[in-house]
Amino acid sequence: MRKIEINQENVEKFNQKCEKSHLFQFNQFLNFKNANEKSILELLEQVKQTLNFAPCKKDKKIKFNEYVIADYMNDFFSKYMPQKAPEVQQILDKTHPYFIDSDGNAHINFTLAGYNDTRASRVWHSGRRSFLQFDVYYHDSVDDLRTTAHELSHAISSRNLRLIENIRAGKPTEENFDKDSICEIESLITERLFNRFLASKGLYTAKDLSNYNNAQRNSLLNEINLICEEQSIISNLTYPITYESVNNLVRDLQESGQNNLLKRLEVMAQENKDSPYMFRYVVGRIVADQWIERFENAPDARHEMLENFQNYLNNTHEMTLDKACVTLLGQNFAQLAENYTKIKTNENQSTKTQFF
Repeated sequence: MRKIEINQENVEKFNQKCEKSHLFQFNQFLNFKNANEKSILELLEQVKQTLNFAPCKKDKKIKFNEYVIADYMNDFFSKYMPQKAPEVQQILDKTHPYFIDSDGNAHINFTLAGYNDTRASRVWHSGRRSFLQFDVYYHDSVDDLRTTAHELSHAISSRNLRLIENIRAGKPTEENFDKDSICEIESLITERLFNRFLASKGLYTAKDLSNYNNAQRNSLLNEINLICEEQSIISNLTYPITYESVNNLVRDLQESGQNNLLKRLEVMAQENKDSPYMFRYVVGRIVADQWIERFENAPDARHEMLENFQNYLNNTHEMTLDKACVTLLGQNFAQLAENYTKIKTNENQSTKTQFF
């Protein structure tokens, strides 16, 4: 039987983490149910039932430097997103105004890291500073190229640019689960497009793409598991969290043998990747998978879809979850989640039929 040490200090830390991450409000957001729809949490549980872990490995090694990376990025964006290519060039040239502070310093850095170094490239913003930062870590892996393209899509998204504009104008910024949940759609669609670009350059094979898809499916399953486990815990507590409520929950979980929830409870106060953060990736993967499938299966519509995607990037600051889904695919998130479940169920049945 798993034992967890409960003391007042740990409970206070747990309470602070839940408050900082707005986990109770996020629980309400996930459980809200429209008259004729399932809640988002029910939809995620439904998607989870269709997913299984698949073997995958690291992407192949390839040597390059920041100038080669920049060449690949400029080539990719000029081919797939020509409207946004000038902004990308500005960022890579370290002249983009949103990445420059009031002293004229550009916050765009390229760092060669070891192959097993866990640091990942990112575009980020902290506090109320009036600029974005782009840190590119490359590890002699082809994945570095795709990750750089992923982060550049964040860099040219109007949501981030509007954030900097508001800060520079002294306007308030807001946190909103509905609007924040779309943050990874842009980058995960870009990843799918970049895979096509890698293949055109002879850097990616069908086997590599299968490996990528396996990794994405594994990530989606892990993310949904984390969200469901955290929401199961939060739904059994009240805010503010008390020593008694946590102690009672731990006792109940121990008695029922729910070690997965006990383990999640132990790490919730320490992990930065909490359920509101992970939900963005769940949304992004579900939307991006269906967007690229439509793109691949409708050659005559590709130009229009790319035009629409670039216009979407110019208006992400105005998007909610459902508005983003309708803009890109003509259906709201509930409909796309239902479609995703059907697609994966059919794939599973097809695999079983072929096996037998």
